Amino acid sequence: MKIDTSFHIDTELLQLRFVTEPSLAGRADAAVSRRPGNVTISLAPRPDWDDPAQQQWLNDALAEQLRREAKRTLPARLDGFARHASLRYQRVTIKRMHTRWGSCSGQGNINLSLWLMLAPAHLVDYVIKHELAHLEEMNHGPRFWKALDALTGGRAKILAREMRQFTRQLFETRGTFA
Repeated sequence: MKIDTSFHIDTELLQLRFVTEPSLAGRADAAVSRRPGNVTISLAPRPDWDDPAQQQWLNDALAEQLRREAKRTLPARLDGFARHASLRYQRVTIKRMHTRWGSCSGQGNINLSLWLMLAPAHLVDYVIKHELAHLEEMNHGPRFWKALDALTGGRAKILAREMRQFTRQLFETRGTFA
């Protein structure tokens, strides 16, 4: 995805922005200011935001900050929903997934994409509940949707549709995940 100083994330779970800082001129790295849920990545003034190598570096820097925030945020949300529903998973891993928001293995291991931090909180919660429903039913048959409806207050299909719409919109406005 293209990153410059107009790039920002502003959701209930995370505010993140890139800024230029003249005092960093000549430095190749960045200064990161982080408080829970709020990240500012300060960069030296860059003359060429279109340079592919520069964009790769910026995308990697973004992914690292999303990973840190996801590790801080998502396991606690997962744990809370699992406890409330009396569901047990083995472990949760935050990954830089490119085609999925999450997955659940037959052993009860849940993987969540660091890119979830770009989504509104209610859709993050939907994905977490979706993966928890797989602890009861691994496929997407009627038993799965019944379990997911129980976790979402009967809103499983509505939230699934909203998540598909969010995903389309994200790819249209931001491009692909690097």
